[in-house]
Amino acid sequence: MSKPKLNNDQIKTLYNELVNGSKFTAQERGYEFEKLIEAKLTNEKLEPRASYKPKGEQVDGSFFWEGQTFLLEAKWVKSKIPASSIYAFKGKLDGKFHTTSGIYLSVNGYSNDVEDALKFGKSLNILLFDTSDIDLIFNGNVAFLEVLKFKLREAGDTGSLNVPYDLKNKAEKISKAEKLDFLTTQLFDTKTKKRSIAEDLLIFVEGKSDIQIIDNLLKPIKLDFLLSYKIISLEGVNNIRQIPALLNLYATYHQTKAVIVILDDDQATLQIKDIIENVSEQIVNSSIPINTKFYFIDEQLKQKLSNEILEKVIFSKGYKKPNLYVELERFMNEISYEYYDPEVDIPRHSLKSNLQSAEWDFENKEIRFSDEYTGRDFSIDNLEGLIEYLNEEMISAAQGEMPLYILKQTDYLDYETEVREYLFDYYKDKLEKLNWNTGEL
Repeated sequence: MSKPKLNNDQIKTLYNELVNGSKFTAQERGYEFEKLIEAKLTNEKLEPRASYKPKGEQVDGSFFWEGQTFLLEAKWVKSKIPASSIYAFKGKLDGKFHTTSGIYLSVNGYSNDVEDALKFGKSLNILLFDTSDIDLIFNGNVAFLEVLKFKLREAGDTGSLNVPYDLKNKAEKISKAEKLDFLTTQLFDTKTKKRSIAEDLLIFVEGKSDIQIIDNLLKPIKLDFLLSYKIISLEGVNNIRQIPALLNLYATYHQTKAVIVILDDDQATLQIKDIIENVSEQIVNSSIPINTKFYFIDEQLKQKLSNEILEKVIFSKGYKKPNLYVELERFMNEISYEYYDPEVDIPRHSLKSNLQSAEWDFENKEIRFSDEYTGRDFSIDNLEGLIEYLNEEMISAAQGEMPLYILKQTDYLDYETEVREYLFDYYKDKLEKLNWNTGEL
């Protein structure tokens, strides 16, 4: 077999001709797509073999990488690929050596039931590449091998076979989103500004219009422990299947305490409940399991929450708290107590944020800080003064974060040792530039 002499730019051009051109028959388009796959794998030195026909079956190609043989199935058809087609491909893998796996590439994606169907009673040895993956690869935005590594990792971590590569971007986008809210604490409400942490809760809703509605539902909830949260749109109920992989990717940026998914109650069908059961099982069995709860909200409550927070439209009229509100409040309080450990949850983030925002004046041998409440600057010109200030800031942050029952049992807080250790580990050189005596650390 002669290797296709196509560089990546030529592959991109030919791929887009297939996407946009009407001159190809369905059979011709499929054949040309196979040739592009072979060319792409050749350029990445994966030693592909072209399509071949063992007795009674057709294989669209194969390649060998890291001790593993991958058989390929490529489809360029108008309709989405059903589960039956994946099972037929899986039959080609059965009986092969145990290091053989399959890769299915479908330009127009898969039916919604494909991944769910594959998980019932059979080993998982097929990775699914969909529209977004194929576009990225053949337009030269990402290497095939990089996508393969990504999918292998996600399959190993979460059991998900069809994790689109661009889900990485979604996880990063969520991590960088500025919208971060806090559930109110019973005491120390003024302390919340002291806490510069990542989100404790990720709350998924069906669509963007649901974000404000659910925010209005959560606002009146008061906890004994400060929890922060972000509300994210799934952009469609079917995307709940992506949650296990999305959480696994998101853990690269932040460790989330828990996840809440709130769907419209008209989605409470047997099919959706089966999907929820599968997703919940995936999360429990994933490499980074996260406490996850699914809830349904009725249309009447959504209408009441469209313009006002729950406290105003319901509590003020003496109505009984909705069951959803009660369940959310209970779950969030459980999370707050379950995850707080005073020996572990030392507010070192207070040290980091204060020192990073400080102005270091080496000429005048002082450090300037800004008072968060008055907005005025003040200076510290000695090590002991710095330690005292940072200790007070850590105590203030801890008081805002501790569950109320722990705070009531705590007579005295002191983080001087932690302050000294932090300064020695991360700021010793800068302190010496001020001519401060770091030997006292």
